[in-house]
Amino acid sequence: MNKKINPLVSVVIITYNSSRYIIETLDSIKAQSYKEIELLISDDCSSDNTVEICSEWISENRTRFISAKIITTPVNTGISSNCNRGIKESNGEWIKVLSGDDILMNRYIEDNLEYADQNPEASFIFSRVCEIDENGKLIRSVELNEGQLLFANMNSAKKQLKYYSRWPVFLNTPTFFYKKELIQLIGYCDEDFKIYEDMSAIFRVIENNYKIYYLDKITVAYRIHSNAVSRSCKLDDRREKEALKIFKKYQEKNLNILNPFDLSVYYESWLRFKYKGIYGGKGDSLLRKLSLFYWYMRLNGVKQY
Repeated sequence: MNKKINPLVSVVIITYNSSRYIIETLDSIKAQSYKEIELLISDDCSSDNTVEICSEWISENRTRFISAKIITTPVNTGISSNCNRGIKESNGEWIKVLSGDDILMNRYIEDNLEYADQNPEASFIFSRVCEIDENGKLIRSVELNEGQLLFANMNSAKKQLKYYSRWPVFLNTPTFFYKKELIQLIGYCDEDFKIYEDMSAIFRVIENNYKIYYLDKITVAYRIHSNAVSRSCKLDDRREKEALKIFKKYQEKNLNILNPFDLSVYYESWLRFKYKGIYGGKGDSLLRKLSLFYWYMRLNGVKQY
């Protein structure tokens, strides 16, 4: 890349009790092949020594970055608010938000910027992950599933919005790379949600007619461990409540009850959030097969729907 035109990229690391893994995360930012990086660490009131570890690391590595700083808060506020604090303090043209336990591949930034150069309309990009365990050992390289590929191959934001409203498929959140002006346009992360900051952001991006672009490369090592928010059984009830809130706030307004496929999405939502079962048994996996959209997805090769 020509250094004269290299944009500043802000890497925002969000942390909460991340002391075990944060050094690996920080080292992966330091090791980027791309040099024009602003580093921000936004900590959500950790009760361990995450902030102290980060402060010491920055003191030793500050000259690697255009700038580096830590943002703290006196109370725990949730993922969306933590992301927003970091993003609002950033100065980069492009933003990379990363959890304090994941690892960027060495060419993460360079690969995304090269892809953006080749696709000038791209303001929001996702890519592939590999999974690592608690010790950083590779578990597997993850291919996009059929549902993700269907979304990625849609040629307009309008089509993506209809598809995503029917099924908000996971789009490898740890890989997201986007322009700051876009996240400002949509109003940053929706702080009504403490967990699903990614899903609400995608809805607002495509609602504003910005297509989500797909880079077919592994760019992030996504850590699988029992303490991760996405894996915590303690948060199952909150996740379900937020998923229902996502449906009501973002999905429902893009569904038409007179459309048979959309009507079946309403039916599936009822099964998930309202149906309590009969005589102690739910049988919802069988009842789901009464959904027209279920069979539409299966006939389109989506095995994991």
